[in-house]
Amino acid sequence: MSPTYDAGMASNTEAQQPHGAGQPPSVMAYDTRLATRIPRAVDQRLRLFAVLVRKPLAHVLSDVLAAALPTDAELAARLQQMGERDR
Repeated sequence: MSPTYDAGMASNTEAQQPHGAGQPPSVMAYDTRLATRIPRAVDQRLRLFAVLVRKPLAHVLSDVLAAALPTDAELAARLQQMGERDR
């Protein structure tokens, strides 16, 4: 990872502070770093959207993923269905 990319970011091994009552609502606690490659056009759209909504890119990406992915309960139900079909 590049030094400029990691500048100012806590590592996965450092203790992360949970979201507390004294923190502003825009502060989020992170405990995992997601590193993947995405198309340049998607990266540009994410960054532009983050500017438009005035949120950090990590917050926007977290919101987008949370909205797109099934809930924990839906995933558990799907996994259970898969297990039942495989019997």
